[in-house]
Amino acid sequence: MSMRVVIIGAGDVGTFLAKALSHEGAEVIVIDRKPAALDRVEEQADVLTLLGDATHWSTLQAADVSKADITLALTSSDDANVVSAAIANSLNAPRTVARVDDPNFYRTQSGVEANVLGINAAICASRLVSTELLRQVRRVDAEYVGHFAGDAVQIAQVRLAEGAPVLGQAAAQLKIDDNAWVAGVVRDMVLRPPEEIARLEVDDHVLLAGSHQAMGEAIRDVSGARHNRRIVIVGGGDVGYQVASTLVQSEGRVQIIEVDLERCHVLAEALPKVNIIHGDGTNIAVLQDEQIDTADFMLSVTRADEVNLMASLMAADLGVPWTLSLVHRPGYTEVYSHLGIHGTAGSHEQILRTVKWLLPPRGPLAREELPVCTHELVEHQLPSAIHRGVRLGDLALPPDAVAVALVRGATCLQPRAALALEPFDHIIVAAPASSMALLERRIRTPGRGGE
Repeated sequence: MSMRVVIIGAGDVGTFLAKALSHEGAEVIVIDRKPAALDRVEEQADVLTLLGDATHWSTLQAADVSKADITLALTSSDDANVVSAAIANSLNAPRTVARVDDPNFYRTQSGVEANVLGINAAICASRLVSTELLRQVRRVDAEYVGHFAGDAVQIAQVRLAEGAPVLGQAAAQLKIDDNAWVAGVVRDMVLRPPEEIARLEVDDHVLLAGSHQAMGEAIRDVSGARHNRRIVIVGGGDVGYQVASTLVQSEGRVQIIEVDLERCHVLAEALPKVNIIHGDGTNIAVLQDEQIDTADFMLSVTRADEVNLMASLMAADLGVPWTLSLVHRPGYTEVYSHLGIHGTAGSHEQILRTVKWLLPPRGPLAREELPVCTHELVEHQLPSAIHRGVRLGDLALPPDAVAVALVRGATCLQPRAALALEPFDHIIVAAPASSMALLERRIRTPGRGGE
């Protein structure tokens, strides 16, 4: 990574990103108002530091943000982050990102929102970890679940077992959620477009794509997974609220245990279909009274790692099959795994993953392997100079490639040949590794065959 990064804020998040990005070869400059904070980050990472207030023009000018590939405002203050990123933008910083943790700041339900107050992107940590926890819940019913394009689209692969409700149907004709679709079918280790599969068979692997809100129901419709499962969430903060509001659309019974009575009243009004319980999720009597042993999932998402770990361990000991936990301290996810917690999501790791996706593109934005086939999922951003009138079918993708999804802004679209393309659209394609170079050339020069 040959890149210049300015990080505003030497707190836990800023230090974590500075360490990770500098380790990958980036030149990192960290700005903070506290000398002690800068001393700590210098001890942990090979970075330059600048003492000053990043809401002041002079500080950002001294950091030379106009020459940075990306400027990240990551302090604990939403207001300071927005102001700092906006000033950096006015100083011709090429790309600015502000961490804004208040969900009410956003116009959409996404954890990443582009072009807000002149800032290239605002990111919400609670929404990012909520989406990751939802991905892990869905992973129980699918052999693969991944998210792309700033979590705007989720992609899942489901193996069809005996009794799956879609057996015998044409893949292209499956009736699933309006915001999800069948993108392909893996048969005999070969990924085929859905139009080629006239009858789905046992051991076919169905590739699904769509919004993350719709994917839970889509996976169930295809796999035949039980719909009346019970999910208990300990913690009714921003993460608990967002996870519950999505899960209640596809799961039978969702319950939140929250220790703060006033917050319980707020949740009860906002989530009328969710059962809100006032109590301590680490109190064994409370868990036994709520018959936690009958739950299929327990998600511990309070603001305290100790509470999340304790609640998850108690739930597992009481017989809950799947326990997931929010982890606040970076680097502790492996500890939870060793203790038997089935899945974790950490805000630091999710912010880092999103920042890497937001870095100026130098090739694919994301690339992940698909199970049981030779294809990989790859995300590219279309060029700004795309010709007017170019359609998806004009990309001339390699013959063994399958277009899986197109994302425009925060909206995911089903890829059809007649779909008109626009500058900066994100396209997710499944292709073998041997076709990746050709695929990139075709996307770089759409409408001209890429040659």
